[in-house]
Amino acid sequence: MVNPEDQENIRFQPYQTEGVEKPEEINTLRDIFAHQDYLQTVVYGNGISPRDFDGINRQAAISFYSVNHVALMDELHEALAEVGWKPWASSDHFNKDAVKGELVDALHFFVNLCLVSGITADDLIAGYKAKSAINEKRQQDGYDGVSTKCGLCKRALDDTAVECYVQDMPNGIEKYCAVEKRTY
Repeated sequence: MVNPEDQENIRFQPYQTEGVEKPEEINTLRDIFAHQDYLQTVVYGNGISPRDFDGINRQAAISFYSVNHVALMDELHEALAEVGWKPWASSDHFNKDAVKGELVDALHFFVNLCLVSGITADDLIAGYKAKSAINEKRQQDGYDGVSTKCGLCKRALDDTAVECYVQDMPNGIEKYCAVEKRTY
């Protein structure tokens, strides 16, 4: 979904949409990504793939990301409404069929976020495996959710994308926050 205001700003010759076709079957995560790219490019996007946005028009990419982020959150809220999650209420309903429908809707928007971010199905699987290993190690090490985070930006020091660090130095421990770009 492209914001209507941004549609005029993204009139360009798509450079990656050649070969975007509807998959014959949808059985794997790769198939889901390919089908969603087809939907966004051919069905909704007038030949414009979300994969094209960032290299051509950063504002279109930001708009597409923002709209799909909000849509994803909305679908997740709709799924939550199908579960009696409120501890102060007596309802303990769990409408699994409705939850499934909302989560399928959410998946469409999640994959759109991946497409516009340049994340492939294989990237997602590799990232999942790496993060699962980190999460398992955290639990084995007695993870408390606080002590292994940067003291300034609060990002987890063991996440691969985080450049903050704590390092033993001859004169003590040096702590560096990459977000604040300073030691603390």
